[in-house]
Amino acid sequence: MKHARNIVTAITLSGLFIALSVILQRFLVIPFGMPSLYRLSLGNVPIIMASLFLGPIYGAIVGAASDLLGATLFPVGNFLIWPIISSTLYGIVPWLFLKLITLINRNTKFPMLYPFLGVMFIILELFIFLNNEVRHPFDKTLPPLVFTTGVRIIFTAVMIILIIGLILIFHYLEKRYKNVVETRYTGTPTELAFSILLMALVVDVLYSSWWKMHAFGSDFLVSVFFHTAIMFILLPLQTSILAILGNVYAKSSVARMLGEPFKKEVMGSETNETENSEK
Repeated sequence: MKHARNIVTAITLSGLFIALSVILQRFLVIPFGMPSLYRLSLGNVPIIMASLFLGPIYGAIVGAASDLLGATLFPVGNFLIWPIISSTLYGIVPWLFLKLITLINRNTKFPMLYPFLGVMFIILELFIFLNNEVRHPFDKTLPPLVFTTGVRIIFTAVMIILIIGLILIFHYLEKRYKNVVETRYTGTPTELAFSILLMALVVDVLYSSWWKMHAFGSDFLVSVFFHTAIMFILLPLQTSILAILGNVYAKSSVARMLGEPFKKEVMGSETNETENSEK
């Protein structure tokens, strides 16, 4: 009876996440370029929440269902399977990456997020300094974008400020709230940010750039560049929202009822073993 109630609760919570994702992806979004090319949106946040709170199985269902429902109710252009795969990965990858990062951080004292941000900065700088111009990312008929000296200097300055700002923000959050907020579902701020960064790198930067190259004929490296820039813009917002909501959820009665994904059975078996040994 309790197991059935938990399933109903998880399905109800998944429905809420699906509705939130559809609203955010279809109405609270800043698109640029041709339809579905580049988007500034927090529509994947509810999907990530489903992954972290309920586990990758529910996360995958929420991701696929939210994209299918959104494409059916609010169609934009031709129906494509590739965005549905992206949304499904949003529901699987965050939980897996967070567990892996948490496991690695047990043996390391220095957060892996910081050197990874440095590597990403170097890659972006190499791209903009090794290319004099790139094909226009939004319209192939328009003249190419030229990387002048002024553009390179401004881009470098903005990226340095952004990277330093991210490091300072996450370092402050790590020190200030490490022992204050609940981290069972989202990990520490740097662990959460690193898992989101890896998710965006795999799903948005690499996979989305690949399928947009085949579907729309966009340049792969140009798509990688723009998706990486979007990733850095959204990272602090996504991390802050997920950390706050993760803390709220961890203290809720729903979290106490459902428990952590894939841990409830283990805890139950350990309890039974303890009781049997005592008898």
